[in-house]
Amino acid sequence: MEVGYFPGWTSGFVKGYFDGLKKDGQRKKAEAKLRLDILTLQEYWPAKLNVTVRALKSHGPLWELKREYQGIAYRVFFCMKGFEMWLLHAIEKKTPKTRSAIWTSLIDG
Repeated sequence: MEVGYFPGWTSGFVKGYFDGLKKDGQRKKAEAKLRLDILTLQEYWPAKLNVTVRALKSHGPLWELKREYQGIAYRVFFCMKGFEMWLLHAIEKKTPKTRSAIWTSLIDG
């Protein structure tokens, strides 16, 4: 299976995102883990092995790769087309920490 970045196959938002993580000393290991997850999917798809992936309902062939690392939830969104995996978008989801901090401050008053 081939893996490419949307929109240009060799370049796109996710490639830039990964390059940025790689340059950030605190997030360099997260980038390596995400790339390893993608390589695992590339080699073994549709078997997912130890990679957390779920189909996004009501969004057609869209998939979400989930990776937790050092309190940050990383997400990479991708779609499959034949023997191609297109990496579409990536985010860091920090909301759970924020919500618990807000909840604690509301309780403490």
